[in-house]
Amino acid sequence: MKLAKMRTSLATNIIGSIVLLMLIFSIIVSTIGYVSFTNAFKREYADTTYHIADTAATLVIADNIDRYLAEGGKSAEYKQTREYLDSYCDKMNVSIVYVIKVDTSDYGRFTSVFNSVGKDTPYTPWEIGYQQDTTNDEYVRIYKDIYENSLKYGTVYRTKDLRGAPPHITTLVPIKDSGGKVVSLMCIQRPMKELDTVRDKYMAKVGFTALGFAVLFALFFASYSRKQFVNPLSKISAEATRFAKENAKGESFEVKSNIHEISALASSIDKMETDMLKYIDNLTSITAEKEKMGAELTIAKTIQENSIPNIFPAFPERAEFDIYASMDPAKEIGGDFYNFFLIDDDHLAFVIGDVSGKGIPAALFMMVTNILVSDRTLMGGTPAEILTFVNNNICDHNKADMFVTLFLAVLEIPTGKIIAANAGHDDAAICKKDGTFELYKTRHNLAVGAMKGVKYKDFEIQLDKGDKLFIYTDGVPEATDKNNSMFTQDRMLRALNENASGTPKDVLKGVRSSVDEFVGDASQFDDLTMLCIEMKDNKSNNMKKIKVDATLENLDTVIDFVDGYLEENECSMKNQAKIDLSLEEIYVNIANYAYGDEIGKAEIEVSREGDDVIIVVKDSGTPYNPLEKTDPDISLSAEERQIGGLGIFLVKKNMDFVSYAYEDSKNIFTMKKSII
Repeated sequence: MKLAKMRTSLATNIIGSIVLLMLIFSIIVSTIGYVSFTNAFKREYADTTYHIADTAATLVIADNIDRYLAEGGKSAEYKQTREYLDSYCDKMNVSIVYVIKVDTSDYGRFTSVFNSVGKDTPYTPWEIGYQQDTTNDEYVRIYKDIYENSLKYGTVYRTKDLRGAPPHITTLVPIKDSGGKVVSLMCIQRPMKELDTVRDKYMAKVGFTALGFAVLFALFFASYSRKQFVNPLSKISAEATRFAKENAKGESFEVKSNIHEISALASSIDKMETDMLKYIDNLTSITAEKEKMGAELTIAKTIQENSIPNIFPAFPERAEFDIYASMDPAKEIGGDFYNFFLIDDDHLAFVIGDVSGKGIPAALFMMVTNILVSDRTLMGGTPAEILTFVNNNICDHNKADMFVTLFLAVLEIPTGKIIAANAGHDDAAICKKDGTFELYKTRHNLAVGAMKGVKYKDFEIQLDKGDKLFIYTDGVPEATDKNNSMFTQDRMLRALNENASGTPKDVLKGVRSSVDEFVGDASQFDDLTMLCIEMKDNKSNNMKKIKVDATLENLDTVIDFVDGYLEENECSMKNQAKIDLSLEEIYVNIANYAYGDEIGKAEIEVSREGDDVIIVVKDSGTPYNPLEKTDPDISLSAEERQIGGLGIFLVKKNMDFVSYAYEDSKNIFTMKKSII
């Protein structure tokens, strides 16, 4: 524990860093000294060896080299010269003094003329006429430069691949005849032990001197840093740690240091404690208020989202039309809204609105308007009559002077006729089957809430099979990018037409994607709400239904009925098997439990929507939602699992979509599955 604390302490790290830096400095200085001394010594060594070799070359009569070789060194003159060279080798304390004649055809071989070996060397003298291959390429280069390029002398350092010889230096000088032609080379080999001896002494002095200075500097700086850095910073650290732990103001503390920054840091810590305590008090109060507001906004958002239909497909059992809507507020909650609901089996009401303003006031006004419109529509009347009623009621209690633009319509499902009224809202866009979207321009009435006593007007729109109607709030065409340019209705129509062949859901997603691409990184300025309805082509839906006594004996009849429809629509065998298994589970539950001891009816409807088959099973038995059953834990063994729930679990897994509703005293279970 103490060792770990020492390793992390400021004093240890500062002193350790200084010692390390001084050690590195010593190594760098020593290395530079080593290299510089070696290079200087080698230059001096080479110059000295050259002078030795140059002097030795004067002892040889160059004009007689070939004669010496021809006679085999038997002449008195050759022997006298050799004695001179032997004596010179001993007095100069060199390893070898030798004269060679080089084969100038490729400088790859040479012939020994003279060869004197010094004392205490591992060499054996060559006899005259002894021939040997040139040792390496460096010698070849020097031979050639001396013979051909008049090189004054050449030096070779041998420190590796010595073949048993000690490290040495060999200097070669030319021996020229009376005509100035190079006829042979005088070579002096000198051991390098002197270099190593002198260099080692030099490096020892440099190393000890650098190390001594490093130790003295480290001791001095350790004392200085402890007084000026470590002790003051330790005191500051202790006070900061205490404050972080206690969150309470401590006694003022004084830090002695000649370093201005450290003294300033101590004063800043003391001031920080006071400011931090004030900040914590303010932050606690603000955070509590913000959390309260956040919770309230979350509740308001949930209420707003649940006040409009948001489960799709909204009417899976209805094959005559398809509807899809979306609402994206600019803030947590917004003033836009949409709604749609069945007035009866043959009439569908749908509305879209845009409240003036944003935030909580707009959301409250939106919810009041939605409730008034919905309740009044269910009471009957045309959209104009409904809006007249809603407008008068809002104006009677509109002290905030807010208003809302509305587009309200009632669709007669069997005929496709729409009766609508527009209270200051944007024009709808209509797409005829296999056509393109175009704005359906009508006369606008005053916005709801603007003035009491306004008489609203109805107008009609005819939707045939395959036609689509698109309504929206101004957040779509008025969406702005970072340059404050608007998306515009023209871009909206282009986006609609790019997706005109898709489902209502595809249409809305295509428009939203185009808006997002146009807006880019700019913040959403306004609520963005859209609704699209399509009259379906009955030929493509081809709905069929069967009604039977809900008994187990009729299970095969129901399965055969659905299989026939699936085969007509070329459903894959794999998906047909999943549909049959799911249908059997739902029907058997009705037969066994829906009517008790009585025999009731079960109604099965099957239709097609695009690549999906929709199967609706209805009964008038005891209300029961099988989707509320908790899914079994299939990771457990059959013995460990609780009984029940596995059948409906398999239905949910096999089908692409399932839903349950209890309407008109009937259990309605809807399943959807792709036929592909």
